[in-house]
Amino acid sequence: MANKKPKNNTSNMETTVPQTREKAAVNVDSGNEPKKAKKAVKKTSDKPNIFKRMWKGIKGIFSELKKVTWPKGKEVGSNTAVVLVVVVLFFVVLFAIDYVLAGLLGLITNGQWTTMFI
Repeated sequence: MANKKPKNNTSNMETTVPQTREKAAVNVDSGNEPKKAKKAVKKTSDKPNIFKRMWKGIKGIFSELKKVTWPKGKEVGSNTAVVLVVVVLFFVVLFAIDYVLAGLLGLITNGQWTTMFI
């Protein structure tokens, strides 16, 4: 037990503070040194020819298209029918709203209900 040193937080702090100050002093002094001129070195490109890269991209597109599960004809037909029904419903709703608002505007300005088709 005589060999153990007591833990002293102040002694650890004292030893670390001068080390950080020395590093800061070195960083400040090193900033004043003149900058070395950089040599311009032309690097050779490791890229292949542009046409080879384009061909590789096109081949990648085709390989991805082969992985796609394409819908059957009946499924395409039913999806198309759903889209057409929704478009027609939106047309009818928007036409009705437009008709009513145009008629109300005619009542306010002219005093009579105006129609768009006459």
